[in-house]
Amino acid sequence: MIQTNQVDHLLQRMVNENQLPGAVYSVFNAEATLLENAIGWSHKDLPIKMTIDTVFDLASLTKVTATLPSILLLIEEGVIDLDDPIRYFYPEAVSTTLTIKHLLTHTSGLTWHIPFFKYNWTKEQVKKHILTSGANPGREIIYSDLNFILLGFLVEDLTGHSLDVFSRNNVFLPLDMNETVFNPKCAKERIAPTEFRPEKKTYDWGTVHDENAHQLGGVSGHAGLFATLFDLKKYVRMFLKQGADGDGKQFLSRSTIKTSQRNFTKDLSLNRGLGWQLVDSCDSPLGYFFSPKSFGHTGFTGTSIWIDPEQEIGLILLTNRVHISREVNMNRIRRLFHNVVASTLSK
Repeated sequence: MIQTNQVDHLLQRMVNENQLPGAVYSVFNAEATLLENAIGWSHKDLPIKMTIDTVFDLASLTKVTATLPSILLLIEEGVIDLDDPIRYFYPEAVSTTLTIKHLLTHTSGLTWHIPFFKYNWTKEQVKKHILTSGANPGREIIYSDLNFILLGFLVEDLTGHSLDVFSRNNVFLPLDMNETVFNPKCAKERIAPTEFRPEKKTYDWGTVHDENAHQLGGVSGHAGLFATLFDLKKYVRMFLKQGADGDGKQFLSRSTIKTSQRNFTKDLSLNRGLGWQLVDSCDSPLGYFFSPKSFGHTGFTGTSIWIDPEQEIGLILLTNRVHISREVNMNRIRRLFHNVVASTLSK
């Protein structure tokens, strides 16, 4: 294993500068781990060290680790097609042109966020509002939680199983991701706490940070998933192995894996695959030192996954930066991390 001094030093500096309470990271290929460590603390006020098996609130990584593979499996089973109009499944939908592909690529035209939790809406009320909202699909990229909230509802309505049950049985258990769950039940001390809530006079700790996901019972297509570094490595390695699991069995087909990485928005302002964020020419969380064919995703709590198919490298950085503040510039920290990793690997 390569010496991790430079990467550790960077993350320890972020801890010392009160940008992060701590962090867990791994850099690896399909067969071996190249760089890996846990730095700092899980809780900034209690002596709980960050460890390799700390459980993190993944926030928007839920989109690509639970909802995306669920949708891809339904495509492979012939249940849905990328160009199926949402109206085919929900006749009450206002838009006649909105498709599954628009939702996956964030080209639906739906607004980026609506605070459903403030209205105390039920799941059915949330679904109705999204379906009856105005949308002009295909014109621009608006990164929107609503896209994946609706995709989560679609998985549930098509399969008859809630998203947490479907993803557990069809994604996590087959990939041996045994500590990837919605609404975790493990010991609280194993979970990295997130943000301080003045109204509760305590931190979110073991409950989902995202308010809309919390309103939906902790299970949503856009947020709510918790996982460990080890489990996420198994998921990323499935992509590095072109859809094969740890035993070499094909979980997703090679064509599905390849299609998910395709740039479906090259004529628009940003590069998006199916669910995945692709590398952009400016201010990408991945920086400039990895392949332009790389793809990944980030989570608001301070999490990220990136995969470089040319170098056959997976990069995971897990933090609970909102435990410090929402104002922490996590995009800069991710870029610094990826730059140092790239320079360390190339020495």
